[in-house]
Amino acid sequence: MRRYEMVLVAAPSVAEEALDQQITGLENLIAEMGGKVLKVDRWGRRKLAYPIKKFNEGNYTLLLYDAEPEVEKEILRRVRLSDTFLRFLSVRADHERPPTEEEKAELEERRREQLRRAAERAAQAAAEAARQLVAEEEKEDEVEGDEQPEDADEEEAGDEAGEPPEAPDDAGDETAEAPADGSAGKEE
Repeated sequence: MRRYEMVLVAAPSVAEEALDQQITGLENLIAEMGGKVLKVDRWGRRKLAYPIKKFNEGNYTLLLYDAEPEVEKEILRRVRLSDTFLRFLSVRADHERPPTEEEKAELEERRREQLRRAAERAAQAAAEAARQLVAEEEKEDEVEGDEQPEDADEEEAGDEAGEPPEAPDDAGDETAEAPADGSAGKEE
């Protein structure tokens, strides 16, 4: 069911009893066809914004009801055929209707389903990120594992080339300090 709001403007020359009878007829039609009248608000006689059928005033009535679209079509047909009303406007007002218990349960179920799907997506994304991280670490380990034997191979290649091992720093210092004339340790 949808919620509708209808404003009816009746000619001021229509008697109150005739107007009441027309409004009651609309209420009965809504009820007979499975709808529900929520509010009937009489605004009374008001000045029109512009003359309609040579009338400067009209009797305003607000009708708020829940009904199926077929009911709405029948109401509009009857109002159009009536000579009582100068103008009318009917609009869907679903935005004002609070949700029913069934609709609340359905909305809650949808929300839970969306949260569950979001949690699944987040878990899948986290698992994928973890797999990628593990794969990157394995690649780094393979690269590091490949580099270590290469370093060891380079050291072995240097020894085989006949390069003498480096002498300790102490040995080189003694020979460099000895005087060339052979007077080691003598002072004059």
